[in-house]
Amino acid sequence: MTSGAPERGTSSGPFTDEAEAALVQALTENLTRPVGIDVWTRRHSELVRPDRDACDHCDDQMALIRQFVRVSPLLTVTTYDLDRHAARAAEVGVDLAPATIVRCAGRSVQFVGLADGTLLRAFLDVMTFLSAGRSPLSDESREVLTALAAPIDLELLVAPYDQLSGYQMRLVGALAVESRMVRVKIIDATEYPMFAALRSVTEVPVLTIGGRRFAGIWDEPSLVEQVRRIATGNDEVVQRGQPMTAPFVTEAELRASQPPEPSQTASSLYIPGRD
Repeated sequence: MTSGAPERGTSSGPFTDEAEAALVQALTENLTRPVGIDVWTRRHSELVRPDRDACDHCDDQMALIRQFVRVSPLLTVTTYDLDRHAARAAEVGVDLAPATIVRCAGRSVQFVGLADGTLLRAFLDVMTFLSAGRSPLSDESREVLTALAAPIDLELLVAPYDQLSGYQMRLVGALAVESRMVRVKIIDATEYPMFAALRSVTEVPVLTIGGRRFAGIWDEPSLVEQVRRIATGNDEVVQRGQPMTAPFVTEAELRASQPPEPSQTASSLYIPGRD
């Protein structure tokens, strides 16, 4: 996984035949332009590193993306090793693995972790937004985003068990589709306990806009207005009432507190653009 060159997937992937058929239909109906996918992984080590989180789902995310690529001629994947390509990783802002950058026509979104649960559905939506070059945002929101004059970074911390996270991931991804100035990184914080502890994550979703941290859900008009204010040097906070959040639990804590369940990958596939 260190080629740094595009390849076609060969792995059968995590989807059942039935779910793969739904995936083929979804991608066929919703992808309109070619999409490049860069997947950054790190070799698994038996040694426990006290300075960084392990890449527990590198192989899982790689298998998922390769299955996407295998079923759609509009998708290509380029693989990188985070350690071997450290300079390139620094250039594109990759510091955790697995990291998946989905890009099309000068727009991109970085997703860190395994796209599973509610995040799988949102991941597919964001990918189709990028392919279309257009999101479901309103014309008013597009005008505001198009007028941004300087880059602004958005970092969203999410969890795959949380419906709010999936919703917020779609909305934040849509902002990046509508403006080259909006740079988005979305992180499944449950997979990275050291990272989550350093960030003092106790609830999700958590959104950082240009260095300003906000907990809880945003609706479209409020989020677009807050991005506009921060991008233009206005420190005034948009009033949202009491934003909804969900408690944050790491993947290991969640696994320890619940009995094993069958994988939901086959039954949780979301068909973009459908209920």
